[in-house]
Amino acid sequence: MDTETRTVEANGLDFECVEAGDGDRLALCLHGFPDDPGSMEPLQSRLADAGYTAVAPYMRGYGPTGAPPDDDYSAGALGADAVALAEAYADREDFERTVLVGHDWGAVAGYVAALRSPGTFDRMATLAVPPRFDALLVRHPRQVLRSWYIWLFQIPGLAGRAVRWREFALLEFLWATWSPSWDYPAERIESVKSTFSEGETVENAVEYYRQIVGPAVRRILASGEVPAVDREPHIEVPTLVLAGTEDGGIGPALFERVDEVFDARCRVVRVPGTGHFLHQERPEAVGEEVVSFLDGDRAGD
Repeated sequence: MDTETRTVEANGLDFECVEAGDGDRLALCLHGFPDDPGSMEPLQSRLADAGYTAVAPYMRGYGPTGAPPDDDYSAGALGADAVALAEAYADREDFERTVLVGHDWGAVAGYVAALRSPGTFDRMATLAVPPRFDALLVRHPRQVLRSWYIWLFQIPGLAGRAVRWREFALLEFLWATWSPSWDYPAERIESVKSTFSEGETVENAVEYYRQIVGPAVRRILASGEVPAVDREPHIEVPTLVLAGTEDGGIGPALFERVDEVFDARCRVVRVPGTGHFLHQERPEAVGEEVVSFLDGDRAGD
C-alpha cells in the first residue's frame, strides 16, 4: 500500500497523518493504546481500494504529533480532535462523505465526536471499546479486574516507569493477553515501541487514562451513583460496533447494551476467534464488515 505522510493543523495541534488512497470520500482512522497509526494499515488499504482517502493520524501526544500546551487529554479533547481533523481535510477537498473508524481510544474519540457534532460524520465503525465505558466498567466486576492497568496508571510516577520497564515489556504483555490467539508480527510491536520511545509519548498516553477514567471513578465514589448507560444524549450517527470474542482487555458482556446508547442505527458484530486487535488479526473479515457498513446506505441500506 502506497502512503504519504502529511502534517495537518487541527484543534491547535500539528497532527502527523499517514494517508492512503485519493478517493472522493474521507475516512478518518484513529488508533488506540498501546498502538500507533500502523495498526490501521489493513483497514486503510481496504478503504483506499473502496474509493476513500484514508487518513490515520498519530493521536494527540503520540510520537510526532504535538502535545497540547494545556495538557488536556480528556475525552472531550479527543472528540474535538476528530471533528477538527475532518474539517481540516474538508477545507482541502470537497469530499462526498466523511466517515470515522476508531479502535480503542480512537473509538472513544468517535463516540464523543458523534455526540458533540453529529453532522460531521455520515457513519462510523468502532472497534474493541463500547460507548459509555465509564458506566459499564463499574457494573461489571470482572471488567474491574481486566482493567488492572488503568488503576496502575493512576499512580503518579510509577505508571511511566512501568510502561518503560525492560524495554516496554508491558506493551508486549498487554498485546499478548488482550489478543491471546494472535501471533503478532515482530515489526508491528517494534513500531509501537519506537513510537512510545519518542519524546513524552509514554507520559501523554498514560494521561489519557488519568484524565478520563480517574475523574469518572472519583465522581462515582463521591456521589454513590453510577451513571446510566442509556443517559442522554444518544448518538445520532449510524455506527458499526465490532468486538473480538477472545478480547482479554474488554469483556464481551460490555457490548450487550450498546443499542441503548443510539438513536441512529447501530449494528454490533462479534468477530469469532479474535481479541482486542481484531482489525489486525482478521483484516479481510473486519475490512469487509467495515466497508460494507460505511457504504451501506449508498445502496439504500
